[in-house]
Amino acid sequence: MNGNFTSNIECTGLIADTHGRAESLSMAIRELVRRKAGNLFHLGDFLDSVYTEEIDEVVQLIQDHGVLPVMGNNDYQVMKALFESEPQCCAKQNGLLGFLKKIPLRSVTGSICFAHSLPFGDLRSFYEPIDTGTTSKASEIFNNTQHKILFCGHSHESVFFRYDSGTVTRERAAPGQHIEILGHQRYIFIVGSAEKGECGLYNSRQGYYERIMLA
Repeated sequence: MNGNFTSNIECTGLIADTHGRAESLSMAIRELVRRKAGNLFHLGDFLDSVYTEEIDEVVQLIQDHGVLPVMGNNDYQVMKALFESEPQCCAKQNGLLGFLKKIPLRSVTGSICFAHSLPFGDLRSFYEPIDTGTTSKASEIFNNTQHKILFCGHSHESVFFRYDSGTVTRERAAPGQHIEILGHQRYIFIVGSAEKGECGLYNSRQGYYERIMLA
């Protein structure tokens, strides 16, 4: 990967579920860079197992802008298809396969975890959704991990879960709202789909998360 996470940068841009759409990814990158995001994360499904026309453009954008991706279920399906056809595929496809093989299932820096869905290291992690309309899966994650914040995608819904003294609540993130990160609480933020016109921003210095709608 060309990108490297820098812990002392104030703003981290969060992109999820572009599903192979280069323009959606480009719009999110432009807006987050405009907002001074020094770190850019893609929370998986930057490719799509059905819509494959813009794979090269999407990968180029990720590399050119130092975006740090984690593996999504669609990315895995593309990698699996390439791996199965590797003896027959061309050099360009071999390059893509090598790129995909380096992408982690999750990325952890300090007390923050970035994943497509569940923050674990198995294949189930990017298939199983956290948000099912209840707090049961989020409660399980809070009880079995120590992360202060988990940023993820997968369900395309801009909701977040808050853990406070053993109580878990499910809340909806309003566009433009600064959701304050409180020291005694823990959080799971599901970043909405960039394919559907949104992304997120985490300001570590000022301590908030913001849902951003793309024009």
